[in-house]
Amino acid sequence: MTGACFSYIQRVLVCDDDTACRVSLVDLLRACGFETCEAGEAGEALAVARKMRPDFGFFDYQLPDADGATAVRRIRKERIRFPWVLMSGAETVAESNVAAAGAVAFLHKPLEIVEVRRILRDWLGSAP
Repeated sequence: MTGACFSYIQRVLVCDDDTACRVSLVDLLRACGFETCEAGEAGEALAVARKMRPDFGFFDYQLPDADGATAVRRIRKERIRFPWVLMSGAETVAESNVAAAGAVAFLHKPLEIVEVRRILRDWLGSAP
């Protein structure tokens, strides 16, 4: 699924309990010029979203306290809305469920920089 150029997007929330994956993605996003904020679980993501008001998000499918889609639903109950990407290393996650969950894209873990950049180009309008 490809979206319009969202050149207004500046703040990106990355929610992943895998520290190495989260830090790598945050580093890439910062190198692209985005302001980032991190969370390791759904509850933390909600607190961060309340404060940061992100424009875009990357959420792990399986978090310690909820799944990524549930985390986003909790954030949306606070009237904070943004396009988001679902990420997972689990083979059992069906990409067909991604749209049903409300995500704009799906990334397999370990993340490939080329795929992350493709999503940034497609949805955010920029990527180095």
